[in-house]
Amino acid sequence: MFVLLLFLSVSLTSARPDPAIVNQSTQLLRRHGAKGVNFTFLNFENGLYYTELDTNLRDVLLQLRNFTQQSVLTQFDWVRARNMEEGRMQQPVLNSDRFPCDLSEGRSAERPTLISQLRPGDIDIVAAFGDSGNSGTGIMSLGPLDAYVDYRGYSYLGGGFETWRTALTLPNILKLYNPQLYGYAVGHSLTADKNVSCFNLAEAMLNVQDLPFQAHVLIERFRSDPKVNIRQHWKMLSIQVGANDLCSELCNWPDTDAFLRMEAHQLHKTFRLLKDNVPRLLINYIVLPDIDELLNMVRKAPSHCAQRMSFFCNCHIKYDQQMLYNAAKRFLHLQLSIASSPEFRSDDFAIVTHGILRNVSNLWSENGIMQKRFFANDCVHYSQLGHAVLAKTLWNNMLKPNNVQLPEAWQQPFNNFLCPNPNRPFLRTVGDQF
Repeated sequence: MFVLLLFLSVSLTSARPDPAIVNQSTQLLRRHGAKGVNFTFLNFENGLYYTELDTNLRDVLLQLRNFTQQSVLTQFDWVRARNMEEGRMQQPVLNSDRFPCDLSEGRSAERPTLISQLRPGDIDIVAAFGDSGNSGTGIMSLGPLDAYVDYRGYSYLGGGFETWRTALTLPNILKLYNPQLYGYAVGHSLTADKNVSCFNLAEAMLNVQDLPFQAHVLIERFRSDPKVNIRQHWKMLSIQVGANDLCSELCNWPDTDAFLRMEAHQLHKTFRLLKDNVPRLLINYIVLPDIDELLNMVRKAPSHCAQRMSFFCNCHIKYDQQMLYNAAKRFLHLQLSIASSPEFRSDDFAIVTHGILRNVSNLWSENGIMQKRFFANDCVHYSQLGHAVLAKTLWNNMLKPNNVQLPEAWQQPFNNFLCPNPNRPFLRTVGDQF
């Protein structure tokens, strides 16, 4: 938790020193419920804390992270070429090939007033928060030194770097329907560099309990950005979070009931903050696989990845204990219960749960082993090809009728690509059933 708060505090301040934002970070941490305590080497009780050490080291760690980020990006073309050679990049689509869908009917003639009548082109603003799956951490990493570089512009939920021809992401699809789309990360940066990250606020190592912090930051950025009409613009927020909770948090709490109560409280608080402060908001909530799928991914990892995955997901060896296993199952259900609550449905607000990660270990496996091309060199984060396939899968899930099973097409970004049509022109506003 100590390391997590350092990352949160550092990255949500400015990548170039900005005293106003640095001062505000402490205010946001307090509003988030984190306690200010004196630093000691003794173990703290479970909970959210920050210390004077966090405050004093923010600028130092910020500059260190930014230096690493910028140093790697100076070699971007070489890093990209290496990933292409290893099959971890989407194959570029030729300029002579057209996008699979007709774009002419993608935006309503007049801005809709009901969320149930949203077309893809009606989305004016996109945002994303969550963990490293959204921040693009390690997407093109080649070794341990660049494992925490954020390739945010390639994130399937919040990245808009390049175009759909070379980087299929949800924003790169949506901006075909609305060229004025705003809010996606325009390049690869830390969250703190607002000119690049924009409303992609995701952070590596983030947990569900940290979501209210990100909600506060997002609301502040919306309100302070002159390009955002918070009352009129339709906004889409995509959230993916929970892996760190299962992999490194749950098994370390002596009272799992207390952990689950805290998670439920923080998730509910996040959605309440967003509903009360952000009108005209459609949320994509990517539901993590349950514990069986998580354990299956570890078992099916290539031999050279097993040790790395065990390091990043050290809780997995403890889930043979029935109490922890049951708690992990309950963790999935509490997310679904809160996200699907009638409290969070109205004419201008909806949370849509997407179960697109439920069967990854089988869909990305060959002869019982997960294919490395869908994963970064660190074996934990998705590769750019993996992000492209996930973008297609989410897009399809946003358009398909409720409870309709789609053909499994997880090997290439454009296989079985769905399009809006006259019979189904609107985005789905009811989540998957589990």
